[in-house]
Amino acid sequence: MRVRHTKLLSLLFSLTTILLHAGEIPTDTLLAHFYNRAANLMEEGHYDEAQRSFDSAFATRNVKYSFMYPILLNEQATLLVYVGKTEEAFAMKKNVLPYLPQINDLEKHISVYNDLGLLYRQHQMNDSTLYYYNKALDSALQYGDESWIAHICNNVSILYFNIRQLDEAEKYTDMATEHAARTEDPFVAFTTWQIRATIKAELNKLDDAEKSDRKAWNIACHGEGNEDLWKIRCLPGMLRLFERKEQPDSIDHYLKLGNKLLQRVPSNSIAAIGFIQSRAATETNRKNYARALKDFHWLRNRKTGTEPKTLFTQMARCYDALGNPKLAYTYMDSARMWTDTLAQHNLTQQMAEFNVKYHTQEKELEIAHLQQEQLEHQAFLLKASIAVALLSGLALITLLTLRHKKRIAEKKIELLKQENELNSARRYIEGLEEECKYFAKELHDGIANDLLGLQMKIETSAGKGNEQELASLVSKLRNNVRNISHELMPPEFEHLSLDQILDRYAAKLTENTGIEVSYHPTENNASRHLPNETAYELYRIVQELTMNIVKHASASHIVISLRADNENKYTLQITDNGKNANKQQTATNNNDGIGLRTVNDRIRAINATANVCSSTENNVFTLLLNINE
Repeated sequence: MRVRHTKLLSLLFSLTTILLHAGEIPTDTLLAHFYNRAANLMEEGHYDEAQRSFDSAFATRNVKYSFMYPILLNEQATLLVYVGKTEEAFAMKKNVLPYLPQINDLEKHISVYNDLGLLYRQHQMNDSTLYYYNKALDSALQYGDESWIAHICNNVSILYFNIRQLDEAEKYTDMATEHAARTEDPFVAFTTWQIRATIKAELNKLDDAEKSDRKAWNIACHGEGNEDLWKIRCLPGMLRLFERKEQPDSIDHYLKLGNKLLQRVPSNSIAAIGFIQSRAATETNRKNYARALKDFHWLRNRKTGTEPKTLFTQMARCYDALGNPKLAYTYMDSARMWTDTLAQHNLTQQMAEFNVKYHTQEKELEIAHLQQEQLEHQAFLLKASIAVALLSGLALITLLTLRHKKRIAEKKIELLKQENELNSARRYIEGLEEECKYFAKELHDGIANDLLGLQMKIETSAGKGNEQELASLVSKLRNNVRNISHELMPPEFEHLSLDQILDRYAAKLTENTGIEVSYHPTENNASRHLPNETAYELYRIVQELTMNIVKHASASHIVISLRADNENKYTLQITDNGKNANKQQTATNNNDGIGLRTVNDRIRAINATANVCSSTENNVFTLLLNINE
């Protein structure tokens, strides 16, 4: 494809030579001369000399007003890609976009859009990648160039392959093969077979993969000065193939060959990066985790286009196998953070639209050619308008997307904080309940039984003096121990509703304390719809608060009520006529004492809200619960 624009500018080069002798060189002609020279030097691999030609071009007076300026910008950006300065290349390629409507050469449009797609892919911006591949394919279909169409189909297949949509990747590599067969460009044919081999091997279609590898290797061996780069590009597909065929000797041979070739190609080239990615995966599968990690860290520290989720997952796997669970967890967590289900859904939807557009454009191309002459002027105006609208829309969409992602991230952080606090409260309560069960068992099975034995021994002893009184005291002490044991043991919600349990508790509290305690249940025993865990927490809250009233409030009357506002919302109230609490306070913010702190934790554990109101007549504790939250 580059050969064509060299031929097109050869005439300008000859004209430049004539005008040099005349002593008068128009700016456009001079810039064309610099461009032609730089392009030839880039083809020959003389990048430093090519850069000097570009420097001379951009130093020319009034260069920005020449029609050659965007063409020079585009080619300069391509050179920056070749020498590994991808960030500068990325910025410069985007600077070419506003000039495209002024350029009639569709091949320049294809080149810019395709290169932008590649650069966005290296930055993991798949939405933008797909957008520019779409633009490139649109221009290529209009241009009617089979080499470009095959090349773009290859790039789309790589994008699908990287996000693990292998069926779509296979479909596009097959399309690329069909278009490549209609061209005589050896590089396009080689690239197509090489990519096809990798995808077929991943799909375990080993015969197709082996056939494609052989074709790519044969072309690479006659690469006309590019043998090393082309051969190393073949190796990822070959390594995958031999892994599937379980041929370790072949894997060793081609790994050694790749390591030798790696010394002779630029480390930032696509070929070198592809081989290092494949070598890391191969070493991981062969359990050479230390070697694999070396490659993974190399890929991570450079703009290689490696998909972060896959990279971090593989690194976590290696660290886990090497006995470093801390780093394994760190990288697995990083992989999780890169998972964006919404973004993946949007990308899949856009790719489906891309497929439809591709097939539609191919079918409509013949009709478009017949109408081209009479619609040419209208098409130019329409494309200019669309270009402006798309650029504006893209900027707006990008801004909105960033703001949306920021809001989502902030919301996730807040939810994680709430979840951590809730889990801490639940763990504290669970530990407390386990201790209660343990002490209840010890009291019931140990001390209570010992006291019973002591009581019986005293009662059967000789004499009816102080021994009888002592036996009575021991009996009372044993009953108190049994009561404490029963209060510590959790109630059986499998057999009783919360209404029944609270009713029994109120009666028992009245019997034990002499305070009048009454319970008003829900209508129609609605508390039976409460989950057991929630009912249990409500019971413990009532138990703790009523015991506090008994101990500290000097109350003579306590009223407990549970009301079902609807099937999801409940209100719990505890009213007493004890000492005034002096002021209204929020129960969940009161941290005085272990008991009230436990009440606060239980309230948080069931996502409820509570408050305490006091007046001269009584104190009212109110808890609001929504079991759907």
